[in-house]
Amino acid sequence: MPDPRLPDTVVARLAAWRVPRVFGIPGEPVAELVEALRAAGGEPELVPVRHGGNAASMAIAHARLTGGVGICLSPAGPAAYGLLGGLDAARRDTPPVVAIIGGEDPVRVDQMVAGLCRQVWHVDDPRRAPALVDEAVRAALAGRGPVCLVLPGALGGRWPTPGEPAGAVVEELSARVPPVAIVTVDGEPDLISHTRRLPPGIAVLACAAYEAPGAALSCAVAAKLADPDRPVFALVTDDGMRSQGFSELVTIAQGWPRWPDPRLVVLVLHPRAGHPADEVPYAGWARLLGLHGVRVDRPALFGAACDQALAADRPSVLDVSLTPDSHP
Repeated sequence: MPDPRLPDTVVARLAAWRVPRVFGIPGEPVAELVEALRAAGGEPELVPVRHGGNAASMAIAHARLTGGVGICLSPAGPAAYGLLGGLDAARRDTPPVVAIIGGEDPVRVDQMVAGLCRQVWHVDDPRRAPALVDEAVRAALAGRGPVCLVLPGALGGRWPTPGEPAGAVVEELSARVPPVAIVTVDGEPDLISHTRRLPPGIAVLACAAYEAPGAALSCAVAAKLADPDRPVFALVTDDGMRSQGFSELVTIAQGWPRWPDPRLVVLVLHPRAGHPADEVPYAGWARLLGLHGVRVDRPALFGAACDQALAADRPSVLDVSLTPDSHP
């Protein structure tokens, strides 16, 4: 029989240890593990959170209250840095906690958790996964501080390649973007590649690196403040909006009435089907803040939504779902 998928193997061992729930950030780099947890039907249950610090705190509280192992899950990169305060608390108080971090160079994860986690295991082979998960849980229950399981970057999804939905969205934007506009884009390499479809002369600012999703939104705010007469577009990943987007929408809502040109359009791009149980209503949140907000379920509808955003008398958030069957 073929080897099981690594995410399914990890989830099966957690279930065998009767772990009731996993507290985690369902970001793209750990999407397959998140899907495996949801497919498990609540054994264990995934409790989605918005910040790594919350995931770690919940895992610690669970461990203290139940005496069982607390599990926190995070994509690598900035989201995982949020775990560090909680892991430090677990290091000092030694409740049984296992941090699962996925989607990153394992050496970088080792460096990040050095001094906080007593031991780190790299789970990169489904055949070895049961034994490694068991070792980690036993070590955590021994009560000498938190431990960490590192999953490979192959667990993540991928951004659509040119010709797929993200490219279709940028083509529609290309037909509408004013010549003097500034376009900021999250630093994910495949997403940046789509900006080649924009007309020559458009100022494109690739913001930070893939390890820091969400920077396109803060860069867009800075660009608008530097030249408020120019329209600005921000291409932000769903992961980026989850990590820091909500707070910067508040910044936009407070500042835009002073701008001579209110056109700041935030495009939140979902690179896969998403996680319906954890949908984040970015467009609805924008409307609550007094901004223009529209959910776009298919790239075919993006052109009309973009026209509305450019005609709006206030900044806009277009929440664009890019699913495999959503070609225009």
